[in-house]
Amino acid sequence: MAPSETPLRLVLIEDHLALREGLELLLDREGLAVVGTAGTAGAGRELVERLDPDVALVDIRLGEDSGIRLTAELIDADPERRIVLYTGSADVDLLISGLDSGARGYALKDGTPTELKTALRTVAEGGTYVDPRLHPALLSRKATQTQRMLSKREREIMDLLAQGLTGEQVAERLFLSPETIKTHIRNAMSKLEANTRVHAIAIALRDGFISPPDGTTGRS
Repeated sequence: MAPSETPLRLVLIEDHLALREGLELLLDREGLAVVGTAGTAGAGRELVERLDPDVALVDIRLGEDSGIRLTAELIDADPERRIVLYTGSADVDLLISGLDSGARGYALKDGTPTELKTALRTVAEGGTYVDPRLHPALLSRKATQTQRMLSKREREIMDLLAQGLTGEQVAERLFLSPETIKTHIRNAMSKLEANTRVHAIAIALRDGFISPPDGTTGRS
């Protein structure tokens, strides 16, 4: 680790004990501070919520649990969370599901320690990282047709905004904080390449992400 680099606080969620322990040692040698590890989705969720790491590395498959579903739940609760999905698969359907979850990075299990460190540090610093070997799958026709897909929560929020609710009313309806709603809206606007909320709603309606309002509004 370069003297100027601050150690990243990392949570590692991997269901295979031997791989988890090996990764912990490897990442420690790479200068990352592994502050917690877990082998299940439930334990991993508790660690991330309690420790608030700079980044979490999540296996895409957690036994009978899904790392993708765990990622979506964590980001749904806090859109600022930074998560790298760890996968040995180039399956397009899995990759699309991962994109939809809100993960900011994809790292392959057969990558080098340096590549994994780069992925984690890039995402922790606010960027995105996809292992170059996954690019052909992500550039497939099926993937490119769905890469702008809004997450389930983003679609829900945009739908309520289209019905006439304010951001504050949406927050009350969904039992989320106004700031969380604002972050989801910013993320949706970015995905839709929209300049304003109204523009984002128009694009979401045009592209079929949400349905046209039925003529009623959420205003009292």
